[in-house]
Amino acid sequence: MRVLIYFKPKEKFDNFEGARLRKTIKGALEVADIDYTAKDVDYYDIAHFISPNDESRINSCIENNIPVVMSALYCESDLEASYLEYSTKKEVRSIALTAKALRVLNKVTLVLVPSEESKEFLVSAGVTTPIEVVPTGVNLSRFSYLRDDEKEVFYRYYREDKNKKIVVSIGSYDNVDGLSAFIKAAKLNPNCAFYNFAQKNVKLNTKLKIIIKRSPKNCHFVDVPDDDIYRSALVNSDVFMYNGYDAAGIVSVLEAMAAKTEIVIRNQPLFSDILVNEKTCHIGNYSETLTAIACDCLNGKIYPTKEEAFKYASTQGIDVVGERLKDIYESLLQRRD
Repeated sequence: MRVLIYFKPKEKFDNFEGARLRKTIKGALEVADIDYTAKDVDYYDIAHFISPNDESRINSCIENNIPVVMSALYCESDLEASYLEYSTKKEVRSIALTAKALRVLNKVTLVLVPSEESKEFLVSAGVTTPIEVVPTGVNLSRFSYLRDDEKEVFYRYYREDKNKKIVVSIGSYDNVDGLSAFIKAAKLNPNCAFYNFAQKNVKLNTKLKIIIKRSPKNCHFVDVPDDDIYRSALVNSDVFMYNGYDAAGIVSVLEAMAAKTEIVIRNQPLFSDILVNEKTCHIGNYSETLTAIACDCLNGKIYPTKEEAFKYASTQGIDVVGERLKDIYESLLQRRD
């Protein structure tokens, strides 16, 4: 059995969520001793895709009677691997599956999702393909350091003081209200460093450019760096914030859990069985609440959840994912035969 693991983001986005999920799946298959390729020109028995943007390649696999597996709703912060769209009517924000995503998901053999709630969402959105809940997966060894110089690469790269508390945020710049929670927390904690990581070269509208320009000096808006720097940022951070209104990229959240940092996140519509308030994270519905929770975390005024979150992440290791994927692939190939 040979598996195609395919996801090819734009070159400048090659360290964001879709690429990191692809790397995690590869690691899981290596642990499970499953042969794989990342090149669609190679020979393979089964295909595993991450993005609905690869519809033409998916069609080709279907035409050649190759079972197709799709990992959906794992990387919603990644513009190259997102399945959702959003709208606001009368101040009520709604979430929906894109027309392309629905079309693609109803073509493939099997859909994988990270939570029961996300499975229910896809079914209600009209997905008729069989759906299975499979752990997101995380390589826990990526966040274990034997050498301090490797662990502290974040401080060297950004020239930060090791004594400062660090807040990391991730997501797009498309919502002013969501971003304001991060900026307000930075204003209230001038002795802490705040880093918002987003996909490279995301175009900012004029209003956001002004807001970012007026943000405090301890507030930094940067592209997602190379993997060793990003991992170091997570491991050394005191708080991981997801302040956006869109569905969180569960890949990024799980990595924060593995890095043992406190998670402050806006209420999530798809992952309530993973993100449990005051158990694996701290949840707020409003920007003011998120700011207050982040400040309390930085000042030791809130019950810590990072150990419980790490326990959850430990159940999502690549060894667990590898065995699940092996069973799934073998079952699909037997059905084809």
